[in-house]
Amino acid sequence: MPRALRTAFILVVVTVLPLLVVGDAVAGGGFFPSIPPNFVLTSSREVTAEIVLDPNGPIGTPDTPTGGFGAITITRKKATATAVFAVPSPFSSLGDLVYGCNLLRTKERFVELSPGQPGLPLGGPGTAGNWLPTETTISLFEQLGVTLQQSGTIVMIPGIAGVISQRCAPFPASYPNLSAKSGTTSDTQWQAGFLILDVTIGFWAAPGTPTPR
Repeated sequence: MPRALRTAFILVVVTVLPLLVVGDAVAGGGFFPSIPPNFVLTSSREVTAEIVLDPNGPIGTPDTPTGGFGAITITRKKATATAVFAVPSPFSSLGDLVYGCNLLRTKERFVELSPGQPGLPLGGPGTAGNWLPTETTISLFEQLGVTLQQSGTIVMIPGIAGVISQRCAPFPASYPNLSAKSGTTSDTQWQAGFLILDVTIGFWAAPGTPTPR
């Protein structure tokens, strides 16, 4: 499916996500991710992801019908795996989603594990749980032939290595009028819209571990 058509399809899916997301998608997560101390990050040329998210909280009582819900498509070469999800808790790198679609917040929310260090995990496994539920993360990469955890041992942890593109898509006309929240140019203020991110993926692993290149 062409990227533009896929993005349009995912946006339609996002608007009905509260009816679709069940099970693991509303469980897990809870703490800011951490990486085993001996792991190193290796960027991949063959793995990318597209994320469509309504980044409007607070978690549990959002300002929009789909606040905190999203969809992700991960691509490895020509293979893809897609899931819908709900951000599991306010204790992730996304916080309580108070900034909406503020593109100036992308690095700290999605990319940087610490200032200047890319590779912020998507959602585990192990102590690397984040905004994508851990079981969803493991399942998506299994579909692409990438084993993240084996017999309870973490093999590798996927993280966002860089941003290819980002934009905000407008809310449907049926959504509440949130114009009073809209910011101008300050990176501390809320911005309206669905967040659409295209990103590159890297893998944290012990030195010598083969990772998708």
